[in-house]
Amino acid sequence: MFFVKQNWVDKYKKLLIKAHVILLLILLLDIFVVNIKGVWLDRLFLIAFLLTASMTFALYRRTLRTWQKIYFGFFLFYPIVAAATFLVDRIMFVLVASPLLVALTVPETKFSSKDYEVREIVGALAPVQVTLVKKGLVTERYLGILNSGEVNYGDITGLNILDETKDTTFAILTSGDKNYKVAFHK
Repeated sequence: MFFVKQNWVDKYKKLLIKAHVILLLILLLDIFVVNIKGVWLDRLFLIAFLLTASMTFALYRRTLRTWQKIYFGFFLFYPIVAAATFLVDRIMFVLVASPLLVALTVPETKFSSKDYEVREIVGALAPVQVTLVKKGLVTERYLGILNSGEVNYGDITGLNILDETKDTTFAILTSGDKNYKVAFHK
């Protein structure tokens, strides 16, 4: 009988708003008048202040007045907007800077002949890979990547193309005094 007669929803709403106002006064006192000792206590007050405001908006947004919806809604949506802005800032940097960063990484030529060139692909996150490129008059055609750890890429002195299929180019690489039969895969 006791629970039926009282309006608990309205009572908790008033309690949340009172707690929010008290926390606001404590924070203003802490910032402008005296400093409360300890870093964690300041943070605890601030987190409780934000939680009471966002809980008030989340639980009672249908019963709040317009100015209360704006005030308490700000504390719910501001952290979301701030986090999204932080992430968008990083994403936009990657989108804008990636062409520049890619243009700055120039592949190192390991061997060059009249018709072909062997290049080492460079990059911050790329493993060591060697690519075979067929030279043209103005353009060049990518023939494939070699992922062999047995070839010493530092001193490639010769290249002999054995067979060229649609997706694989077979060749003999001369490195130092040894010949290696390798396959460049697209």
